[in-house]
Amino acid sequence: MNDRGTLEVHPSVVRKVAARAAGRGAVVKVSGEGNHVDVAVRVTLPYPVRVRAAAAEVRRAVTAEVQRITGYRVRWVDVTVTALVSESRSRVE
Repeated sequence: MNDRGTLEVHPSVVRKVAARAAGRGAVVKVSGEGNHVDVAVRVTLPYPVRVRAAAAEVRRAVTAEVQRITGYRVRWVDVTVTALVSESRSRVE
C-alpha cells in the first residue's frame, strides 16, 4: 500500500484475462489471496498437437498476461486438456 490507496482486481477480471490468454473456449477458475493467484484452465486442443508443448504454452501465456495486466503474481497454472478435436475438412467431389 502507498499513500494514494490500494488497488484490488476482482477475481472475475482475473478470470477473463486468463481465459482470453488461454484461447477460445477455455474454462477458467481463479483462486488465491492478496496479490497471489492460482489458475485452473480447461482447454480443448486441435488434433494433432503435441499436448505437453501446447499445455506449456497455455501455462506461459496465462501467467504472462495475468501478471502483465493485473500485476498479480501467478503461483501456478493447472492446465487440463478436456479433448482433442480434429479440424473438419470439406470434401470436394
